[in-house]
Amino acid sequence: MRESSVSADTLISDPDPSVSLSDIHHVLVHNALVMIRSENWSSAYEDAKKSIGARPSAMGYITKALAQIGMGEPEDSMQSFDLVFGNCEPKEGNLLLLIKAIMLFVARKCDTAISRVHDLIGVSRDNGTMYCYIQVLGKMYLMRGDYERAVQSLERGRSFASSCTGSDLETIALIFGWTFDRLRSTAQRYLCEDLYTSGCAVEAAEVLLNITNTVGEGIRASKVTEEWVVDLKRKCIDKLEMLGDTALNSGEHDNAITRYTSALSLGPSNPRDILVKRSKARASKGLWEDALKDANEVIKQDPLSHRGYEMKYAALHSAEDYGEANSALLHMLSIMESSSDEEIRRLRANYTAPRETMAAIDIAIREIFSLCPLILIDVTTGQLCSAQERIQMFKSETPFKKLVSETAVTKIDRPRIRQCVAKYFKWIMFSHTWEGKEPTLKDVNIVDSVWKLDESPLNEKLRQFCTTAREDGYRWAWSDTCCIDKDTSAILSQSLISMYIWYEKAAETIVYLADVLSSAELGDLALTNSRWMTRAWTLQELLASKVIRFYNCDWKLYLNDVYANHKESPAIVQELANAMGVAPETITSFRPEDLGVREKLRLASTRNATVEEDTAYSLIGIFSSDIVPRYGLGKTALGHILENIVARTGDVTVIAWTGKSLPYNSALPASLVVYSQEPYSPPPMEGNELDTCVEQLRGQLAPQDTLAFYYQFTHLPRATFSNRCLHLPCIAFHVTKIGAQELGSSRGNLYRATVSLLGDVEFKTADVMPLKKPWKLVFVHPWLGDLGDPVSGFTSDDEREAESDVGSNHETETESVSGNGTVYVTAPTSPLYAERLARADHSTLALRLISRLGRPFNALLLEQQSNGQYKRVAAEEEIIVPGVPYKTDPKDIKMKVMEIV
Repeated sequence: MRESSVSADTLISDPDPSVSLSDIHHVLVHNALVMIRSENWSSAYEDAKKSIGARPSAMGYITKALAQIGMGEPEDSMQSFDLVFGNCEPKEGNLLLLIKAIMLFVARKCDTAISRVHDLIGVSRDNGTMYCYIQVLGKMYLMRGDYERAVQSLERGRSFASSCTGSDLETIALIFGWTFDRLRSTAQRYLCEDLYTSGCAVEAAEVLLNITNTVGEGIRASKVTEEWVVDLKRKCIDKLEMLGDTALNSGEHDNAITRYTSALSLGPSNPRDILVKRSKARASKGLWEDALKDANEVIKQDPLSHRGYEMKYAALHSAEDYGEANSALLHMLSIMESSSDEEIRRLRANYTAPRETMAAIDIAIREIFSLCPLILIDVTTGQLCSAQERIQMFKSETPFKKLVSETAVTKIDRPRIRQCVAKYFKWIMFSHTWEGKEPTLKDVNIVDSVWKLDESPLNEKLRQFCTTAREDGYRWAWSDTCCIDKDTSAILSQSLISMYIWYEKAAETIVYLADVLSSAELGDLALTNSRWMTRAWTLQELLASKVIRFYNCDWKLYLNDVYANHKESPAIVQELANAMGVAPETITSFRPEDLGVREKLRLASTRNATVEEDTAYSLIGIFSSDIVPRYGLGKTALGHILENIVARTGDVTVIAWTGKSLPYNSALPASLVVYSQEPYSPPPMEGNELDTCVEQLRGQLAPQDTLAFYYQFTHLPRATFSNRCLHLPCIAFHVTKIGAQELGSSRGNLYRATVSLLGDVEFKTADVMPLKKPWKLVFVHPWLGDLGDPVSGFTSDDEREAESDVGSNHETETESVSGNGTVYVTAPTSPLYAERLARADHSTLALRLISRLGRPFNALLLEQQSNGQYKRVAAEEEIIVPGVPYKTDPKDIKMKVMEIV
């Protein structure tokens, strides 16, 4: 039994003064109680018997019963105790029943004893008696080691304490040596210690907290009690923190929070670390407000600790309050940077300062905005926003603050930053045909929003586009009607130059087919026959867009096709491919470099524009041109773009046309329509036919002359075009005689010319040709790409460089300009070159080249001007001339670079 009892010495030293020697039974009872305290059971028994013999009394029988219990005679003791009831007042019956229950408890019949006390409690109507019973019950539970029930019972008895006189408890204390002083706090202590020992630290903390809250004065009055409370608190706090750490590391956040909370409830001397950990657990659980409270408490306790701001940042970031999170982050980094603790300063390297992230974001913004429209519609407000306005909006909104905040705990991930920035600024493009007075930038700015424009069909078209964009999840939208400041020429030019890229980089393009009905079905070819398919600008809008969707006049998907991208719809792609005469892959994955110059010109030839210059400027994107658009140039704009195409590519198929010349340069056509015609292509000369010709020529032509011709051919420069002058490498054939065959015909004037090496050639032109000497006419063969073999060339750059280092005693390749504007190419005669002349494979290539010159070809007719330059004589039909006779001496074949204006 853990509870101490009243000592025998106390009983001996403090006898009842009212007892006289004549009342011997009192003395004997007193002596019996002393012997019971001393566990001298036989002497106690004898004194009790003598007391009863002198005078039967309740105390005599009680002491006899207690002695018998000590002697191991519990049955006899109960018989002895029952005699008590014949020697007491009726009002003392309940007390005797309580004493009997205690006797049973002492006799180790604990369950029976406790059950009887419960029965007495159940029938008690007196608060004072109830208190006595509860105290005894609590004492029994305490002595049996059932501390939890002891505390529960004693807690229940607190409400009856004021009614207790204490006499019955004093009697029980006298008889059994039980003490009831601070019984509840003692039970709580034992319960607390037992819970802690058994690993129930949370429950122990609750009991300990209850002890300190309810009996604080008693604890402070007892130094021993205060010490054990302090010691147990410390142990519970350490244990609970450890259990909380284990739970936190295992992801058991509820358990971690419970244990940290219990530890904090005990008032640790330095709660900061536990608060930090609980804040982390609460944040992981999504309890942002509670996590923030813990963080603020840490900051309150230690404003110079970075950990409080660290947890505040984490809680605010998790609560998506990114602005405040970034403020907390700045405080934390400032504390770290100024800390005297080297370890804390090293921790600073684990974080990215907001200014660093913002700098990376600014770089991403600049990259994206270099490919982004200058002005976009914010479809949520309907307002037009410049690039700077969009950037300011981004930096004031959640996506930006979130990106800055979440990057703080990682290294700067530039691809991810660019992805996040691109997601915010992604835009959708509008493709349509103008139908009248479309709403302009000025119109929208006057009313401040597309949603506030007057009711009209064209304004409604713009609003429907914005509505569709918003329904598709986009915020930014572009329309050529109101997103270009056409009153500012620099902005207009930049927009026209960049438009292909804007469509290419857009998240999606919406095409509105104003003349396609909802009833259109597959096979009706409604898209093929729509006006949209005839407009110049819509060609690049179709080809550039990666994702595109077609809508009919009622803003329903064309053919009710639900593909998210109509470039993935087999039916729509095939209709487009058939209409344009291209492979489906050209529609789905077009790149400017994928199609040849002539094929792109063919596609453009089927389109038209209301403004003449737009015919040219709509080609800027698909030809990757760098011309600067200017309106008011008329057909000169077409000259600019065609000149630029030749200058950038060297492709001379641009000059393969019939019809009228462009005043800009006589080699260029007056209209793109001419490119709808397929240019003449000579019959193929391959296989046995070519081999036969090569063998026939091999023995008839001097090898050195043949190789010299081949070398000159392979070293001709490519065609260039600048300042309205075309420098055209070609094979030239001079006219030696010309005569009129038919003049004044509606189909043009028919002439016959005698041409060196080619013989008689007929051609038709609207021009009137000079029929008298000196003739300054020349036919040229500019299609040099059709003559050579598909090999890398006669010499590499390294070989040419080697030739130039051979020595000064040998000629090198030179270009000389004659007085008539023709550039002649002279072959070098270096030893290295002479060595190559003897190589058979080059000889064969040379003979193959000369053989192909024997095929018919489409000749251009040039007329020399007084300054030595040439102008093209526009022919109404292609001038197909016979090829060079096979046995022609290569030295008679003239290769030149003509300057055509």
